[in-house]
Amino acid sequence: MTRSAERRTDPAAVTVSLAAEAAVLEGRLGVLREAIDEVDAQIHAVSEKIRRLARSVAGSGDTEAPADEGSDTGLAPARTGRP
Repeated sequence: MTRSAERRTDPAAVTVSLAAEAAVLEGRLGVLREAIDEVDAQIHAVSEKIRRLARSVAGSGDTEAPADEGSDTGLAPARTGRP
């Protein structure tokens, strides 16, 4: 038997394998989309808080940022580790 004959695979088995791989990839894509949506929402929330802080600083006539920056923004300190 030649090498090309030994390498032949069953088309049905290949189809099943590719369909299973596609299902796994679709699942991963869904997880990534959810993560992107979550990050996007966080970016928008932080951006809005920064805009409000900038308006309040500009409106007060101060040229420096408030001494307690975290109190007006409502932002929590960043976590250093992952859960």
